[in-house]
Amino acid sequence: MSVVNMVPVAVSAASAVAFAAYLLPWGRRPATCTADGFARDLEQAPVVLRPAILSFGSPAHSQQMFSLLKLGNPETGFPSVEWWDYSRHGLTVDLLMGAGQTLSDWASEDVRSRMADHIGVDQVTVSSPARGWVRLELRVHDTLAEAVVTDVETGSVTAAGVDLEAVPVGMREDGTPWLLRILYSHILIAGATGSGKGSVLWSILLGLGPAIKAGFVDVWLIDPKGGVEFGIGENKLFVRFATDAPTVIATLTEAVTVMEERQARMRAAGLRKLVPSRDEPLILLIIDEAAALSSYAERDQQEEFRRQTGKLQSQGRAVGVSVIAAVQDPSKEVMPNRQLFPTRVGLRLEEPTQVAMVHGKGARDKGALCDEIPEETPGVGYVGEDGKRGFVRVRAYWISNEQTKEIVERFSPAADVDFAPTQDYSDFDPDDLGDDIPGDGYSGPVAA
Repeated sequence: MSVVNMVPVAVSAASAVAFAAYLLPWGRRPATCTADGFARDLEQAPVVLRPAILSFGSPAHSQQMFSLLKLGNPETGFPSVEWWDYSRHGLTVDLLMGAGQTLSDWASEDVRSRMADHIGVDQVTVSSPARGWVRLELRVHDTLAEAVVTDVETGSVTAAGVDLEAVPVGMREDGTPWLLRILYSHILIAGATGSGKGSVLWSILLGLGPAIKAGFVDVWLIDPKGGVEFGIGENKLFVRFATDAPTVIATLTEAVTVMEERQARMRAAGLRKLVPSRDEPLILLIIDEAAALSSYAERDQQEEFRRQTGKLQSQGRAVGVSVIAAVQDPSKEVMPNRQLFPTRVGLRLEEPTQVAMVHGKGARDKGALCDEIPEETPGVGYVGEDGKRGFVRVRAYWISNEQTKEIVERFSPAADVDFAPTQDYSDFDPDDLGDDIPGDGYSGPVAA
């Protein structure tokens, strides 16, 4: 039973705002309430969600469903539905798992698919807000189905308005801005061809734009694929631009040297963290498709690439040197230091095993379904951060070709003015200004 067949007009593709507004009058619902209260909730609910509310709000119906899904039985007991609540995409349900259950019992594709069919929703996703708990997201509307557009001119216009630890790069599925920490962090972006890696990178550049222009951020762009996508910013937006193995290795070596010099200055000054300034800007190294060097270059170049990036990732954060790497293949052979990325963005991936490569073992059970992202939604992904439980579903801004040109034109730092003489004036005599100037040996007529 599909949602479309159940209620053709319940949630149209263009009705996200109206649907969210419709849900606002209802708040968090405890699992236990009076029969009259539950009947009223069911009657007032959106038609498309009534089967789900009946299945989780009525103990008899929930126990029947859990029995059918082999998630409980009268002998061993049933999971306890604690509360449910409306969300922007449908319904959220929190449960206490049954004795002996683990998150993987709920997160398997078979269980999620059969549950979605049983309650008539498009999709069920699973996460765990705390040990022993399972959170079900019952989805009848995808809040990230449409491209997230932005205007180059709508962002901050001053460097002071840019928070380098919270750069807006898109939208979370709950409707709030997707903010990325650039300063004091490293970011891994993994996704198949056409998954939107370029959108994420250009969104980051847009968010950093005013700080780049003001000189608080220097972007070093490394593109071993030849620099086609980012060549528009060469010698403009990017302080360094490397496109082949020798220049890439030289750029990384220079970055390590700058990092080590900063470490020495900070150690002498007793500083633990660098605060970016025009004299000591945040150095952001963006590596687009690391596999071109980590896997396909000459062996000595591969080793040097891994050695230098390892140094930058393990030592660079505190001194204002951040690395963002975008890869298609997130395997250890391609990105050997992937454990050194505190922030990981998994866009559309081809295989479930690749999800574990990006987000770690058990990531799919915790809600990171990167391999289920449709091709029609580039820029959609799941973000995981060290120290934070679970994953956040997001979509990066869609940046058009014209907007990339605007970003370069608007935020490229002003070129340094060279005040050095362009000619040799060593024989210049300031007392000899020419014999046609009155008072300097000129004997001709003087104008009145």
